[in-house]
Amino acid sequence: VSATAELEDGYNIGLVSAEAEKKLAEYKVPKGYSVSMQGEDETINEAMGQVVKMLILAIVFMYLIMVAQFQSLKSPFIVMFTIPLAFTGGFMALLIAGIEVSVVSLIGFVMLVGIIVNNGIVLVDYINQQRLAGMGLREAIIDAGVTRLRPILMTSLTTILGLVVTALAKNAGTALIQPIALVCIGGLLYATLMTLFVVPCMYEI
Repeated sequence: VSATAELEDGYNIGLVSAEAEKKLAEYKVPKGYSVSMQGEDETINEAMGQVVKMLILAIVFMYLIMVAQFQSLKSPFIVMFTIPLAFTGGFMALLIAGIEVSVVSLIGFVMLVGIIVNNGIVLVDYINQQRLAGMGLREAIIDAGVTRLRPILMTSLTTILGLVVTALAKNAGTALIQPIALVCIGGLLYATLMTLFVVPCMYEI
């Protein structure tokens, strides 16, 4: 049996599928029969699974590249603390905008991983340079915070301003990629501010 129906405002395939699964969980399937969700819901779940795998691989490869760059396991580990901060900001942006997590927004998180670690790299690398020059731990951290503040803010602001138009646009052409822009803006705003506190603290610890 097949049927078509229009979704009410505020609903999407994911929400409808979740409701259907709740109802199906209460239904006693006759012996020899099984129930499965297919069609668009199945396609979306598969796509989200693939993007999550991409995200995990991106984080792993990024860590390995930083290990090669820093010649250390500790420095890249400190830089990686910017990623959960960025994810928090990205989720907050989606929540404020009232947009559900989707395949498109997950792609935004993959992009965000590559963008946000730059701030941590700039900060940690400068601290390392100052310590090699003979500066004390606390002094090197404070000096890096003061000296690298402007480059970090400028790098983040240029990316944020470049995405503002896409994030605020209401036309059909940009609606599809709007979640990507929102995730990147939210993640960059929150993580940039928090990086200036969290990364120095993690470095000293």
